[in-house]
Amino acid sequence: MAPSRLICDACGLRVWRSLDQDSLCDECDGPLRLMGRLEGMVDRWFAPPEQVASRMHRRHMQLIEEMWSADGRSRELYEVLRPKGVSLDKFIDRSLAILSHGLQDGWVIAEIPAAPFPDDRAYAIRITDPDRFAAALEAAFLPAAERQRDPTAS
Repeated sequence: MAPSRLICDACGLRVWRSLDQDSLCDECDGPLRLMGRLEGMVDRWFAPPEQVASRMHRRHMQLIEEMWSADGRSRELYEVLRPKGVSLDKFIDRSLAILSHGLQDGWVIAEIPAAPFPDDRAYAIRITDPDRFAAALEAAFLPAAERQRDPTAS
C-alpha cells in the first residue's frame, strides 16, 4: 500500500505513512488519521516543510552535557566567571555549543569507551586548546561593549 498523508488528532504532527489499524503518532502516541481534502490542500500549499530532528543528535548532546557537567565542572566554571545576566542553564547551553564546535574542529576531544562502562571516569571531555576555549567563552559571555573597551580582547 502506498503511503498516505496522515495527521495526528492529538498534536497535529503530519507524516507520510501507510495507514495501519493501529497507527500512532511518533511524538505523542495519539491516533493518526487520513487528512481531509481541505487539510490536504492547506498542508500542501501553506504548511511549513517537514522538520527533521534526529533523536540521536539529542542523545549525543545529552551525553556531552553529562560529561561536561560531571563532578560539577560546569558549575565551577560558571561560579568563577559569573557572567552577568546569565543563568546556569543558559551558561551550560552556550558552553555546550562551544564544546560542540570544538569537537567538530578537533580542539575538544570526547573520550568515550567502546562499550558502556560502569565507571563514569571513563567518559571525559578533554580540551586540547584551552586558549581557544577561553576566547570562545569570552566571546559568548562578555558583553560587546566590554570587549571593545578591553584592549587585550581580540
